[in-house]
Amino acid sequence: MRFIPFLLFFGLLSCQTPNKPVRMDEEKMAAVLADIHIDEATISAMNIVGADSNLLMYNRLERATFKRHQVDSAQFTQSFSSYVQEPKDFIRLYEKVNQYVQQKRKEGAAKK
Repeated sequence: MRFIPFLLFFGLLSCQTPNKPVRMDEEKMAAVLADIHIDEATISAMNIVGADSNLLMYNRLERATFKRHQVDSAQFTQSFSSYVQEPKDFIRLYEKVNQYVQQKRKEGAAKK
């Protein structure tokens, strides 16, 4: 009989709906992902032999990208996981990422 209040308490806790994680809006997430993919391509084009050097360079560029977009890594990771769980949203997101990458490629070609 002493355990009934505890069982009721834990039963009530388990009935609550979990908080849905806050995710970045699609436009901002697409812009961040586009910049991250461009950073990855930049590093790949450098032909750096050492994996440690690649990782170090990638981490530096990723931090700069997050700072430029005013996003922290936890917010980005949580948002990315949220998009991955919704395939239609994820596909739509990457369609926008492709548009951003193509736009930045055109801007880069125009500067040359």
